[in-house]
Amino acid sequence: MEKTINFDLVSDLYDSYVQVDFDIPFYKEFCRDYGRILELMCGTGRISLPLLAEGYNLTCVDYSQGMLDAFRVKLPASSHANLFCQDVSELDIDGQFDLIMIPFNSFTEITDKAKQQRAIQRVYEHLAPGGVFFCTLYNPEYRKKAADGNMKYLGQNSIADNKTLIVTYHNYQDGDEIICGTQFYEIYGPDHKLIEKRFMDIRFALMTKEEIVHMCEAAGFGLREIYGDYSLSPFSADSMFMNCIFAKQNNY
Repeated sequence: MEKTINFDLVSDLYDSYVQVDFDIPFYKEFCRDYGRILELMCGTGRISLPLLAEGYNLTCVDYSQGMLDAFRVKLPASSHANLFCQDVSELDIDGQFDLIMIPFNSFTEITDKAKQQRAIQRVYEHLAPGGVFFCTLYNPEYRKKAADGNMKYLGQNSIADNKTLIVTYHNYQDGDEIICGTQFYEIYGPDHKLIEKRFMDIRFALMTKEEIVHMCEAAGFGLREIYGDYSLSPFSADSMFMNCIFAKQNNY
């Protein structure tokens, strides 16, 4: 399975430095209207676990076995969540869903346009008639501003055994459509001595509003709305996000 970003390299560290929760209230409310829900590119369950705690019927997919293993460790014993290790562009799960979502700009980890289109087609085929596809993307103009090639500090966090994790990164633009870079991980012991270093290369596609709409319409979706944030404000050129809602058209 080809991986644009190999999260297996840092799956044991991921929850230590990715602790954002600003979008969780939105998903808790948004999902109320749907029965069977499929979350793609779910990672370690940052969004999935709060939804499962609310009682939603959730199935989760990621292409990193390491991330799914970290997810499973956190699942309550009473949970009946289904987790699958699959590439979204080759998605193959029994049944259909009322809502399929790809949160946290994860769709742009698919950088090949043919694979992007194939993934959207697989999403379409796994939706029940009239089902909804929700996909959140960064506004590419916003994303480009951070891709200046300069080293940036992501954070310092405590991890197991009284160790400290420090994460830094740099991003740069590779042509008109790709953001590349590397994330660096330094682990220090209780005595503040460096004991381990890791790095993970990253690669994202830049997708415009027109591109995502065209791909989804080609697969059989109709655009319902694109919001610029999680408060459902209209999308504008200054928005940070493109929160896209597409509906499966019943005439396909």
